[in-house]
Amino acid sequence: MQFFKWISFISLLFSFLSCEFIDVKKVPYDEILKASEWSIEDQPPSFEECESFLNLNDQKKCFEESLLNLIHSGLMAIKIESPVSFESELTVVIKIDKNGMFDIDEIHDPEEILEKVINFKSQLTRVVKNLPKALPALKTNVGSYVNVKFILPIKIKAINQE
Repeated sequence: MQFFKWISFISLLFSFLSCEFIDVKKVPYDEILKASEWSIEDQPPSFEECESFLNLNDQKKCFEESLLNLIHSGLMAIKIESPVSFESELTVVIKIDKNGMFDIDEIHDPEEILEKVINFKSQLTRVVKNLPKALPALKTNVGSYVNVKFILPIKIKAINQE
């Protein structure tokens, strides 16, 4: 019985000492950034109907066109009102999360369109949140789904109909 206690003690001692031999490698920050950059092998987000394309560029084009058509249709279906006439543009940053859900990340509104158009921000948010779930982007070098952002310029022309 004593023999097993000593073997257990020596095994335990050896396991603590062997921790010194583990090689912990620090990866420089610039290498992490480089590995995080989007590469040609990575899978962009997609919709089910775009998966029939074998070429990644064709899938991406299908996804972008479908996304633009869905947002355009959604905006055309709502009533947009403004007390003043104007023609302007704002930029919407749309985020597609790891689960394929859409959300507005930020809105660049240099000409303050959101102030001029009644309820436009809430209506735009509703249109984006009601988009169908996408297949999320896949970062192939780490094998995990990632959040991605798209920049969408939106031109608005309001005409006073008095």
